[in-house]
Amino acid sequence: MILYDVKNKLFYKVINSGRPKMTNFPQKRAWGYVWKTVNGERVKFWFDFAKGRYMYFQYGQKWYRVRYLQSNDKKTNEDIFNGVLIDLSIDGQELKLLKGNVEKYEKQAI
Repeated sequence: MILYDVKNKLFYKVINSGRPKMTNFPQKRAWGYVWKTVNGERVKFWFDFAKGRYMYFQYGQKWYRVRYLQSNDKKTNEDIFNGVLIDLSIDGQELKLLKGNVEKYEKQAI
């Protein structure tokens, strides 16, 4: 599955997941969320401020996870520090959840 950012025209790889354990103890985690629109519905995207790399969201009856810091192409460390890395916690307010993988949609775009 992929999320497509309508405004920025970017793809995010989505992984099927279970509901995350959103407890503050004993791992010292701090959960927060941001609202986003997925296929026209408002959805909470949960992420762990302390240790997390993924944002979790429930769409329909299923839970998914997506890395909120990622790059769609292979980038060097220099590129990442110059702002090429995408921060899904800020960007991507209007998203489409699509079946398939990122490589399939990249081939269609070329």
